[in-house]
Amino acid sequence: MLQSRLRTFCCLFCLALQPVLAKAVGAQPTPVQPVNVADAEVQKCEDRIASVQRDVLSKYDDALQELMLTSQKAADLEAALAVRTERERVKTEHSLTDGDLVNEPKSLRTLQSQYLAKQNELVGALVRESLPRLIEYKKSLTIAGKLDEAVAVRTAINNLETNHLPIVRPDANSIQPAEAILLAYSGDRTRADKMYKGQKITVHGIVGGYRQDPADARTYLIYLTGPQPGSGWIQCSFTGPDYHFREEPGSFGATTLVAIPRGTENGIRIQKGQLLDVHGNCQGFDEVVKMTRCDLPK
Repeated sequence: MLQSRLRTFCCLFCLALQPVLAKAVGAQPTPVQPVNVADAEVQKCEDRIASVQRDVLSKYDDALQELMLTSQKAADLEAALAVRTERERVKTEHSLTDGDLVNEPKSLRTLQSQYLAKQNELVGALVRESLPRLIEYKKSLTIAGKLDEAVAVRTAINNLETNHLPIVRPDANSIQPAEAILLAYSGDRTRADKMYKGQKITVHGIVGGYRQDPADARTYLIYLTGPQPGSGWIQCSFTGPDYHFREEPGSFGATTLVAIPRGTENGIRIQKGQLLDVHGNCQGFDEVVKMTRCDLPK
């Protein structure tokens, strides 16, 4: 009993003495490392991407097996061998990319294209889901003056986009959501320019405002934005004489913009908050994303 009490006393004495000894030798307590929010978000996204890719590849392998059996039953030796080779490649490399697409047999290429498109769609959705949070974190670090940390987040954004979102210039006839363009320019302007700058595109967005260009009375400006507050602006420039604009007063101080195309009498009524499609040439970012030589699709 006495020995047990002595041991207890010694342990308590040693614990009490530790801070004194640490101070005497100049030791500092181990600092708690803060969790890097950006790194955590990127890792979460990468983990989800890996999970999606595993699931797609598993289903792809099942489809390959069915295709190989079909080729065997059709006595198509070349097709069966090609499919077997692809199954072996997938088991070894655990990937499916554009570089893996074959020319023949066409049945195999069709299957590859289908699963690659599905994989890209799912992975792209995960990346686009993470980007707004990373961009907001980059903005907050910049405002706080933590520029090196903001650069690190920008690099993380660039890596995610480079690795999982291929640069695809939109077709001239496609309609691009305003939020997608603004998100691209908020993440990496150089990369966004490669997709949009110099392109004739139609932007679908929310009217946030309009005014006559203070630098050119012949030009009228309409500003589009996305559904998220603070997402930024796309400035759409309409230059006369293609359009004539007038503002009509409404109730409670609201106004309606009437855009009258040249050669017509019927105007297009535009109000703040409404959805609008604008076709024009993207000129890149200069305080806002700028579109010139704009037109309102009929």
